[in-house]
Amino acid sequence: MVAGLAGVHDDPVMTGTLVAFLVASVAVILLPGPDMMLLLKNAATGGRAVAAATVAGIMTGNAVLCAAAALGLTAVLLASGTVFEVLRIVGGLYLMYLGSRALLAWARLRGGTAGPGASEASWPGHASRNLARRAAFRQGLLCNVLNPKAAAFYLALFPQFEVTALPPTTSHLVLAAAFWLLCLCWYVGVLTVLGRLGRVLSSPVVARRAEATTGGVLLGLGGLVVLRPAP
Repeated sequence: MVAGLAGVHDDPVMTGTLVAFLVASVAVILLPGPDMMLLLKNAATGGRAVAAATVAGIMTGNAVLCAAAALGLTAVLLASGTVFEVLRIVGGLYLMYLGSRALLAWARLRGGTAGPGASEASWPGHASRNLARRAAFRQGLLCNVLNPKAAAFYLALFPQFEVTALPPTTSHLVLAAAFWLLCLCWYVGVLTVLGRLGRVLSSPVVARRAEATTGGVLLGLGGLVVLRPAP
């Protein structure tokens, strides 16, 4: 494998392929989606620890999807129309569920009450903070893995690029690892910025607006996923 990577470095065509892959990956990563909306909402309502747990869930989901795409499992999944339809509907419904919870939390925050489904930032005590982090991790993981458009993206992106100096499976794993590391760098940067904005994000007004905005966006995205099958 080391010899293969050395060959990539000496081959301008392969170098160009890797550069094109990295550019395409960065463009996709910077495009806002459900994951980012969820992260911003959790950062505003739960603070830095909950935001970090959300990122951990998102990155775990990315690792699962990257590995599945690299090993060809995503292609097998999408080849089964029935399985993909089930994934699409479940993913869309989950986004709608997250959006509905956010809107309910916004309504309770606006009314000055807290109850089941309200912002997890309002839960007192150490045990509740741990519960909020676990819930944020689960939300990030499921939001990423159950997004059928993410699976379709992995299927569309990876076949376009191949490091011919490496065996196909190894080539796809290298590209998947590169994409995952780029995602990690992006989210670490986002967490750093959110940490510097901690006081602003902790404002009750910001928390309410984050719940309302994210709830509406996630509810709308979920509805679109359910009603409009991915191509």
